[in-house]
Amino acid sequence: MRADVHFHLLPGLDDGPATMEETVELARAALRDGTAIVVATPHVRRDFVTYPSGLPERVQEVRERLARERIELELHCGGELGHEMVARLEQRDLDTIAVGPAGARWILLEPPGQGRGEQLHEAADELRARGFGVVLAHPERSVPLMADDALGLRRELERGSLLQVNAWSLAGGHGAEAERMAIWLVGSGAVTALASDAHDVTRRGPELSVGLRRASWGLAPHRARMLTDAAPRALVRRGMPVAAHAA
Repeated sequence: MRADVHFHLLPGLDDGPATMEETVELARAALRDGTAIVVATPHVRRDFVTYPSGLPERVQEVRERLARERIELELHCGGELGHEMVARLEQRDLDTIAVGPAGARWILLEPPGQGRGEQLHEAADELRARGFGVVLAHPERSVPLMADDALGLRRELERGSLLQVNAWSLAGGHGAEAERMAIWLVGSGAVTALASDAHDVTRRGPELSVGLRRASWGLAPHRARMLTDAAPRALVRRGMPVAAHAA
């Protein structure tokens, strides 16, 4: 049972599907590819969703529509949190986009693509101090994290952050450099989960199978499957260990 912890499924909120009909099409595509669990992760940042309070209601609307369409996709509320937003949000806002059971909840944190990485570390430390685990979204696409032999990334790993690599990065969909970094990270054993980061059914689809096939070139098949199945499913069901919250 595949689980996708980074998925832009909610309609009309960010650069994902614009309409409920597009959301339904995207959900069908995920189910066809073998994904059974999805965490809806709209962008929570200044240019999209600035206050997450309405997200649970939108998730419920999508659940009800999928049920009417007989699309058996287990849907959870989350968010892809821009690092610059952490200090702006109240505790209840962070809890709205956190995933996992009480005492082991985590947030998907989006690192900067360019620029300095210090603000990301400050944001991650603040999340941990406020009681949340940190899962870094597509670190292979972040120049600050991967610079200087991935010094910034190593710092986050030491502080307990987990890594989510994009399936399409492994397949070259985000450029040669992101592909190289993604392959290196997966091969190193540092990655906890592959995710689709799906936005639509044409350019950035929900095919976790793409990343699974590519990961299987460098890992034993059962280890590659853990990145799309057991490990992300455990993140949703059991959350992050309490020890991983310590800064």
